[in-house]
Amino acid sequence: MAGHGRPPVEEPRDIKVGFRVTEKERDRLLAYCEKMNLTQAQVFKEALELLYKTKP
Repeated sequence: MAGHGRPPVEEPRDIKVGFRVTEKERDRLLAYCEKMNLTQAQVFKEALELLYKTKP
């Protein structure tokens, strides 16, 4: 019975990125996530898009 499960995606998210932050930076990130009802990954992606749009 093949064909079950999730369909393949065009751009799989299979690369994990990690970095260290200060406690203050983490607290600010978590507060922003809660306020905007976003995940940390969503905030990171939106911030990256904003940087690309505003800085050449």
